[in-house]
Amino acid sequence: EKQLSAVSLCISATSGTFVITNEQGEPIADAAMYNDGRATSVLGRAEKIIAQANQPGPFLLANTPEFVISYLSSTPLAQIATDSSHSLKIGVDLENISYSPAALSTAQALNIKLPKLELPGSKLATLSKEIADQLGLDQIPIYAGMTDGCTAQISAAGANGSVTSLGTTMVIKAVSIKNISGPAFYSHLLPRDRYLAGGASNIGGISYKEFASDIDNWNQKATQFGVANMVCYPLPAIGERFPFLSTQMPKLESNLASGEVERYRAILEAIAFTEKYAYDLLEQAGASISSQIFTVGGGGKSNLLSQIRATVMNKQVVIMAKSGSDIGAAMLAYASHNAQDNDLAKALSDINIAQTNHFTPQDDERAELARNYQSFLELTAKYKG
Repeated sequence: EKQLSAVSLCISATSGTFVITNEQGEPIADAAMYNDGRATSVLGRAEKIIAQANQPGPFLLANTPEFVISYLSSTPLAQIATDSSHSLKIGVDLENISYSPAALSTAQALNIKLPKLELPGSKLATLSKEIADQLGLDQIPIYAGMTDGCTAQISAAGANGSVTSLGTTMVIKAVSIKNISGPAFYSHLLPRDRYLAGGASNIGGISYKEFASDIDNWNQKATQFGVANMVCYPLPAIGERFPFLSTQMPKLESNLASGEVERYRAILEAIAFTEKYAYDLLEQAGASISSQIFTVGGGGKSNLLSQIRATVMNKQVVIMAKSGSDIGAAMLAYASHNAQDNDLAKALSDINIAQTNHFTPQDDERAELARNYQSFLELTAKYKG
């Protein structure tokens, strides 16, 4: 077997997960997760934590990577910088790589010292000798990473392609040469000159979970049934994030299905319609949508869904062999170590990524699916931004 050795590492974690500590780096409370319900913003949650802790400060705010890197490098937490990706939800101006005036003002009022900002790919620390010896590694450099959503995209398409992650929910990411945002999406900077733009929908695998135990049988029946005579928006609960932003959006159906097979088929079509609409939104905002849609996650295992998606979007759908945030983080660490002038996008483009299946648009269902897509747009029109 080929012997491999680690040359660098970076940390990839959820966006918006952080911990508040004292100046010595000791937590004053448990970490706040990205979906913490105490407030809708990072600093809003920090305010709740500080009020409950009843301590005077000053405080440090550390995203997951800083806390981990501090331990791995035996460096005081206050000396560890953060990356612009994990800190984006604090409030970051990506043009100047600085915190927004509003974020700085709020942090000052709360007596919080925000970590220094660095770009992904910047060297932040070195693995301590103690940890290196424990792991059997050299004292390798630790680079600034990106959030798990970004590293998942990187694992599938490097720095060039559009990626759909079909798991419990559907996450859609595209590449842009400019910083774009909208009511339901935003961008992460991938140095030097690329932006990873997109958002996450509440529909996805969860929308057809009742069919999952016998999915192959349902796929066969839905293939034989053909295009549905109804359209739907299969939300599992009230509220949507992307491509529609509405806390009140419910599950929608144009009419009742003739049976369970048609209902299942309509759900698969709805996922494809939502994906197309999302990519159209990103393209209108300035993103470049690749001719191939790279796909990761369990949803890529359904050949029927992949075929419907290819026909609806009129693009080739590519299923990746191996992908995930862990693989993307490793790719990012490697690119950071080898990039010239911190051009991560170029370094990532030099990495080969394995693919498995390819699906191309089918002419026999194109017209009927186009008809249903127009009905889908009418069904969801009330909830467009």
